[in-house]
Amino acid sequence: MAEIWLNKARRFRDYAREDLVNNRYDSAAFFAQQSVELLIKGLLIKLGGSRPITHSTSELLQYLMRLIGKEAPQEVVRCAESLEQHYVQARYPDSRINDYRRWEAEEAVKCMDLVWDYVQQVVGGTQ
Repeated sequence: MAEIWLNKARRFRDYAREDLVNNRYDSAAFFAQQSVELLIKGLLIKLGGSRPITHSTSELLQYLMRLIGKEAPQEVVRCAESLEQHYVQARYPDSRINDYRRWEAEEAVKCMDLVWDYVQQVVGGTQ
């Protein structure tokens, strides 16, 4: 079951990167958030047998860190918190005033990569 979540997380990571390159900034930010959410949920299932029902990437990161007995660096926590806004704002046209800009998508993809790199370092097996 966990591998299904991790495979989808990997696909969404690819989508985020591709959409950034193709100037689809809202979907790049959304897929960055989704990739991290599914990555951590997959690891929680793999390591603990279940996952919480939340879309909060920072909350999920806290669960994972408690499960493995580590504390995430502040930059990783900040990125997990930053990604949360894209779950709603990138999906709903009336949730913000302006269209997504390149710098927002770049920041989301950068944060996605930072969280992925950290999680791979402390948990492993996510590629």
